Amino acid sequence: MTINLFDIPVATSAYIDNEVDVRIARVTGNLERGEEGTYTVRVTNAAAPNGVRLTDLVLHVTVAPSSVATLIPPGSALLFPRAENDDNDPRLSTSDRVAQMFIFFNTDDLSTLEVGEVLEQELEYEAGDPGNATISCHVHASVVVDDLFPRSGGSNGSKTLTVLA
Repeated sequence: MTINLFDIPVATSAYIDNEVDVRIARVTGNLERGEEGTYTVRVTNAAAPNGVRLTDLVLHVTVAPSSVATLIPPGSALLFPRAENDDNDPRLSTSDRVAQMFIFFNTDDLSTLEVGEVLEQELEYEAGDPGNATISCHVHASVVVDDLFPRSGGSNGSKTLTVLA
């Protein structure tokens, strides 16, 4: 089987789009302007045999329209909300109200999603103008090449030899 290296990023994106399930649930409803509510982001990695371990997991959360609701960046020491998908970008403050944020994780345990594993994170939002808004989330992640191509022994070559006396 021939594999081109440029296929790996495309395959990784396709895997995340098609095999990783992201859902928003338990959204606090019926709030008035200025009140705060919660919602839960649930990310489920594909189970074996199709699943692969994901690393460097980042949640990209958005809300639209932001006139109806805005996201409240989490203040947890384990979560690092940023305005851009750049781990060098400054951390958003819990007093910020944003239309999108990228949530980085402080530990490998949280930033790695094993095969079949579920990550659930409760986050907050603030109500604005009356109306309907949609909170969305998708993930950014990497796949470790060694997980895709594990080292193996391969087949043995052998040949019998004869030593004369």
